[in-house]
Amino acid sequence: MRQPCSGRVRTGRLRTRVNELINKLAVGRRKVTSLAESLMSPDAVSSSRSSWRAFKPAPAILITGVVSVLLLALTFRPVVEGDGVGYFSYLHALLVSHSLDFNNEYSAAINSRIPLFLPLVTTRTATGQLGDFFGIGSALLSMPAYLAALAWRPSGEPQFGPPFVHAFAMSSLFYLLLGLAFSYRLAVSVVGDRRASAVGAVAALFTTPLVYYGLSDPSYSHAFSVFCSSAFVYAWWTGPPRSARGWLGLGLLGGVMAMTRFQDGLLMAIVLVDAKRLRWPALLMIPGALLGFAPQLAVDHFQFGSWLPARPPGQTLDPLHGQYLQALFSSNDGLLIWTPAAILAAAGLYFVRNQRIVLACLIAFLLQLAIIGAAPDSAGRAFGARRFLDLIPFAVVGLAAFWVRFRLLSASAVVALTVWNLTLEANFEYIMKSGSTVGYRELLLGQLSAVSFLPRLFAKGAVVRDLLLWPQAHTRFDPVGGTALLAAEIVCVIVALAVSQWRLTARSLIDQSP
Repeated sequence: MRQPCSGRVRTGRLRTRVNELINKLAVGRRKVTSLAESLMSPDAVSSSRSSWRAFKPAPAILITGVVSVLLLALTFRPVVEGDGVGYFSYLHALLVSHSLDFNNEYSAAINSRIPLFLPLVTTRTATGQLGDFFGIGSALLSMPAYLAALAWRPSGEPQFGPPFVHAFAMSSLFYLLLGLAFSYRLAVSVVGDRRASAVGAVAALFTTPLVYYGLSDPSYSHAFSVFCSSAFVYAWWTGPPRSARGWLGLGLLGGVMAMTRFQDGLLMAIVLVDAKRLRWPALLMIPGALLGFAPQLAVDHFQFGSWLPARPPGQTLDPLHGQYLQALFSSNDGLLIWTPAAILAAAGLYFVRNQRIVLACLIAFLLQLAIIGAAPDSAGRAFGARRFLDLIPFAVVGLAAFWVRFRLLSASAVVALTVWNLTLEANFEYIMKSGSTVGYRELLLGQLSAVSFLPRLFAKGAVVRDLLLWPQAHTRFDPVGGTALLAAEIVCVIVALAVSQWRLTARSLIDQSP
C-alpha cells in the first residue's frame, strides 16, 4: 500500500519541478526579448558608441607618449662605442662572419676610430684568438633588429655604421622602455598609485646613470640589463610560481638576465625571500637558469676553453681587498655621491608595509655591493655608479613610495635631483678630462661650470640633428634617416605604454599614517 502512495508523491514532485522550469524559461525568454529590444534602440546604439570611445587611451597616456617621443628626438644618440663594441661585435661575427674569431670585427672598430679600450679588443685568449669578454645576451636580444638590417643590406657593411648600429641602438632603447614599463607595473602593484608609480619610473630614469646609458650611450648593456632585471623581479613578485613550468620559466628568465650582464645573475637569490613556502618544483629554477645561460657557456668554452666567463685583463675580482666604501662614497663614481636619488628610494622603501619586496631589495643591494666592491677598478671612465643599474626596479618602487608618503617634498626633491644628474652628465661630457681623478671640490666646481652646457644635452639627438640641426652639427641633411629613426622611436614608445597599461591592477601596500 505504501508503494503506490510513494509513487504518486514522486510524480507530483516531478510535475512541480517541470512547471517551475517552464516558468523560468518563460521569464528568461521575456528578459532576452527585452534585452534585444533595448540593444536595438537608438539610446543603446549611442551608448555602445560611447563605450567604444572609452577604450581610447586616456589623455595622460597620450601626453606621456608625445612628450616621450619629443625627448627621444632631442636626446637619443644611436651609437656604438666603448664597451658597446664588445656587445655589438657578436652580431656581425655570428651572422655575417659565421665565426667567433673577432679579428674582422675588432679591426673594423679600430679603423672606424670610435672610442674604445684597446686592451679589450687586442687580448688573445688561451685558444689563441681574440676574445670577447662581454656577455652575449644583448646581442641575442637585439638579433631580430640586426637581421632586419641585414635583409636591407646583406653585406653587413659598414659594420659600425647605419643601419646596423641603428638597429642595435634602437633595440637598446626598446628594451629600456620595456624595462621601465615592467618597473612601473611592479610599483603600481606595491604602492597602488599609478601617478606615483609613473613619477617613480621617470625619476629613476632622469636621476640615475640610466639617462646617460639609455639615451647618450645605448650600446652598453645597461638598457638590456634593466629590462631583464625588471622582468625577473616583476615575474617573481607577482608569483612566486606555483607550478614546475612556472619555476622553469623563472629560471630561464634568470639565465638570460645573467647572460646579459653576468653580475645580474645574483638577483636570482631574491627567491630565497620565500624560502619557508617553497616546494620541490622550485628546484626546477636551477635547470631553467642553466638553459637560459647555455649560449654564454658555449661561447665562453669556444673562446677561452673554459665553461666559466673570463674576466678582462687586470680585472680579477678581489673580495678580500675590496673597494666597498669607494663604491658608495667615491667622488669619481660613488653611488651615494653621484646618485643621491638612491637615498630617496631607500627612504621610500621604509614605508612599504610588505617586507617581501623590502627584503628582496636588501638582498639584491648587498650582493651587488659585494661584487662591485670586489672589482679592482672603478669601472673605468664611467658615468656614475652604472654597475648598480640592475636595481632600477627597486628604485622605481622606492621613489613611488616616497611620492605617496611625501608628495610635495618628493616633487621638489625629484626636480632637484634631476637637475643635479643632468648637470653631472654635462659635467662628464664637456668638463671632466678622460682618465683623471675627480675630487669632491673638483666635482662641485665642475657642476657650476657645466650649467652652461645643459642645452647641449637636448640638441644631440640623431633625429633633431638629421632633420633640423644638421648645419650646426656639421653633418648633412638626412630626411630619410631622421624620419626612419623617429618612426622607430614612436613604435618603441607605443609598445612600452601598451605593456605598462595592459590588464593593470593596483593594491596599496604603503603605510600612509602620519
